[in-house]
Amino acid sequence: MTKVIYPVIGRQTSLPFYLTGIGISDPEYHVTRDKGLVSHQLLFTSGGEGRLIVGGEEFVQTKGSAFYLPPSVPHEYYPSNGNWITNWIVFRGEFAGQMLANLGFDSFRFSPEINTQKPAQLFERIFVAAADPVNCGEKTSALVYEYILAMRTAMLFPDSRNNVGSITRQALLYIDSRYMEDITAETLAGLSGVSVQHFCRVFKAETSMRPLEYIAKRRISQAKSLLLNTDSDIGDIGKQVGYEDRNYFSIVFKKLEGVSPREYRRSRGTGL
Repeated sequence: MTKVIYPVIGRQTSLPFYLTGIGISDPEYHVTRDKGLVSHQLLFTSGGEGRLIVGGEEFVQTKGSAFYLPPSVPHEYYPSNGNWITNWIVFRGEFAGQMLANLGFDSFRFSPEINTQKPAQLFERIFVAAADPVNCGEKTSALVYEYILAMRTAMLFPDSRNNVGSITRQALLYIDSRYMEDITAETLAGLSGVSVQHFCRVFKAETSMRPLEYIAKRRISQAKSLLLNTDSDIGDIGKQVGYEDRNYFSIVFKKLEGVSPREYRRSRGTGL
């Protein structure tokens, strides 16, 4: 049975993301949009089979497949083998396009198989929130963003669906317990007995960061906590997280956070 909600659009247009529609199409029907949609669309197949045509290319839709369509992208889709059941949301936002591009959804995306467990759970929560005629805008905005992140993980980083592999996992555990030490890529690769080149390639594929980049971010994450929750001298905090040179600590901190350690501490109202 098809279930669809199109919220009344009002004050939610000022939000970063706002829901314009959500539905379970059972069965999905033949859709042709020569000029695409005005909204962004995320859709995953929960049963049956369909076909999606974008840019003259055909994509088979089966249970667990998913796609993202930006606005104004011409497309066509239709059931191809009995019933085709889809779960879809459409949404907008003044800066949604740029935010989605920054998250990796800079163009049409298709994944033949994803883990739909997390997206399906969030989809149900959005559906319930969308039924509130008064507060659906605020309620669904946060959930839509969470849903986008879940679909991002499922579609763009499929290897992380069930946690990272053993090579990266061992390295992350080692870094988290010894980030204040001088850690090299050679040391991390040696944990799994693989070459440095292979380790770095796997680590970046599974975390989207180079090993030394992750170490720096882990150190600065701890430094931020110390800046806000202690009255320790900034130079001492730098040493605690692995930077003997106060100036270098400040350079790394500002590069990652956009402000100096002192400015970060002051901006959070501690006055320490």
